[in-house]
Amino acid sequence: MTASRVWAVFSTFRPGEGAVEAVASVASQVGGVIVVDDGSGDRGRTALDLIAASGATVVRRSSNDGIAAALNDGIARARAVGAEFVLTFDQDSHVPPGFVAALLTAYDAAVADGVRVGLVVPEFFAGVRQQRGAPAAFGDAANVIQSGMLVPTAVIDAIGALREDFFIDLVDTEFELRARNRGLRVLAAGGVRMEHALGTKYRREIFGHPVRVPGVPPEITLSTPFRYFYRLRNRVVLDREYFRSAPRQLLRDSVLDAIHFANALWVAAPRGALARVYRAAVVAAVRGRMGRMPAALSSIAAQIRWNAPMIAEEDQ
Repeated sequence: MTASRVWAVFSTFRPGEGAVEAVASVASQVGGVIVVDDGSGDRGRTALDLIAASGATVVRRSSNDGIAAALNDGIARARAVGAEFVLTFDQDSHVPPGFVAALLTAYDAAVADGVRVGLVVPEFFAGVRQQRGAPAAFGDAANVIQSGMLVPTAVIDAIGALREDFFIDLVDTEFELRARNRGLRVLAAGGVRMEHALGTKYRREIFGHPVRVPGVPPEITLSTPFRYFYRLRNRVVLDREYFRSAPRQLLRDSVLDAIHFANALWVAAPRGALARVYRAAVVAAVRGRMGRMPAALSSIAAQIRWNAPMIAEEDQ
């Protein structure tokens, strides 16, 4: 098994220098790199030009259709040139030397043991462990993240591509659950690590004083406000469609998400705007309104700010 059979596919949106570094970190480990820009327009042009100059294939989409659509575009192009595996990435994911070979080694070991493998992810993603149980060369993964996800192209033939109507958020979880429903194992490669930014950290405060409650972390990691529409809508859809097949996982994840949504509402300013985003997300899920959020709601989300002090990287 050689890395030349693997093609890396990146989705970008208004990329900067970090995207150039991310592509460079994996380029020598794979047969080729395809970068699909999701409608950035002129923003990010410098970074995309540098990436193209490095030898990667750069595809500039004219519209912003979401991460799943961008990745599916890149995956289709990788398959057209004979890729047997695709390795998907976000624009801010960096991999160490030997990363791709380690994922392939775990895949080979699992196949040799008679496992029907759906996909393989690193054991550690941004410091969060994705492998269940005791450390092993490969083991079942929990709550996979699409960045750093190795997928045989034959699996895409069998279960379909990433779900584009989710637009962004939980696209990876839906693919994971779909693979398991088809009898495929979702694995984490033991000892493999990948660095990634999971969001911005903020300090919990009440009237300017840090919150110190036993069992409650003193900080909270938050995404850009508009993301909470997709995260809540897609969570409701996932629960409705997959709860019977994965009740424990979805119950746990839904409880954790509910806590996170409450925390975000606590520090949102104005709170009413985020509450409207939440309400619209639930209504969209119930009525089957998928795809991109309405422009009017996007304008409301753009007004939201997090009323909490940001934690500088050196303070973390």
